[in-house]
Amino acid sequence: MGIQLTHTELFEQSNALLAQAKELVTSPEANAESDEKAARMIEDAKAMRTRSKALADLDTLIVESKASPHMPPADVQVATINGYKSFGEYLIDVWKVSKYNEWSDRLRKCKVTIADDPTPAFDMKAQGWTEKMETKTLSESVGSSGGFTVMPEYRTQLFMLNEFTRYVRERAMVMPMSARQILMPALDQTGSTAGVSNIYGGVIPTWTEESAEKTETEPDFRQIAIVAHKLALYTEASDELLADSAIGLETLLYGLFGGAIANEEEWVFINGTGAGQPLGINNVGCASTYRQTRAGAGAISITDVFNMISHFMGSSPIWLAHQSTMPQIYGLNGPAANPSYVWINNAREGAPATLMGYPIFFIENTVTLGSEGDLILADWSKYIIGDRQQTTIDSSNHFKFRNDLTAWRAVHRLGGRPWLSSLLTLRDGATEVSPFVVLDDGVTAT
Repeated sequence: MGIQLTHTELFEQSNALLAQAKELVTSPEANAESDEKAARMIEDAKAMRTRSKALADLDTLIVESKASPHMPPADVQVATINGYKSFGEYLIDVWKVSKYNEWSDRLRKCKVTIADDPTPAFDMKAQGWTEKMETKTLSESVGSSGGFTVMPEYRTQLFMLNEFTRYVRERAMVMPMSARQILMPALDQTGSTAGVSNIYGGVIPTWTEESAEKTETEPDFRQIAIVAHKLALYTEASDELLADSAIGLETLLYGLFGGAIANEEEWVFINGTGAGQPLGINNVGCASTYRQTRAGAGAISITDVFNMISHFMGSSPIWLAHQSTMPQIYGLNGPAANPSYVWINNAREGAPATLMGYPIFFIENTVTLGSEGDLILADWSKYIIGDRQQTTIDSSNHFKFRNDLTAWRAVHRLGGRPWLSSLLTLRDGATEVSPFVVLDDGVTAT
């Protein structure tokens, strides 16, 4: 059995706990954990006071029972009374009956709480304690409350968006190059003579009579030059990072290098300057691209779409539009006389993937809404890509051996340009067409 404490000892222990709790709360080093511990000590002290009060009441009842006048003298003879085994049992029952009500009241008073305890309560405010004790339970969301014991899960998968689709290369005319420059003959279709078709490079048929002398005609030629340019990437990483990285850094770099080069290709095929890089169709120096003046600045209208198609000549064209043009294109409406001529029938179903029957793609590699080339209609089979060197990715740990660094480089060599040198002029000598039509940033003159 455990040691039985008197009510006085319990009361003294409760006071001791309260004193210790005060030291914890008022200490200069007090924190949330010490406040929590002090709160538990106060609760224990309250429980001890409750037990102390109950024991004190019981001790009082015992003393009173011993002094009761109903207790028999010591020399009374023991006899059997009304079936009791002894006179003592009989007297005890008599005493119980006479004292029942008083005992019931006192026993009920033993079951009091600190709030009902008539003994003086410990006044925390009067003793300089905080008026309200902060209590908390163990929680994994707070490090000091148990969160430091919860280990996180770490996945080795690196999350990233998929690279953009290659819209140009898969449709262009791709040629391997065995030297820095490749030269190719092309029919010269730059003629603009009215009344004849200039598409056939100067070959003009004539009507003649029987036995009459024939008019001589011959085609004109020109030369196309594709020059390879270098596209490169370079980076360094410490040997420690390579050894300790959980995501396979080397494999990641190979994938990122290849994707970045492919995306940069798409950009220059559209916007390249031709100086140190391929010539893009949207560059002002590319004379073979027709620039359609838009009807309103900073906007795309159905009129712009109609005009662009009227100046297009080619096969299997696609539309390329910047992401920022979506609201304009999705909201295309017909002319004022026929406003129901909308591009989409309703907003419940998915938007169509075609505009005027041609596929349309919203990409990042065109220019933003309102700039020249935010909307493009193109037949990319009329664009030549010369591949001099496929993408090669190499690594070396010798270059910066003293620094414990490994270097990576990626090199890609290619050239590209439209093979037409100028716009085509139709038989009327005025209407110009091209496989590449872009929307201008200007406004139609009034």
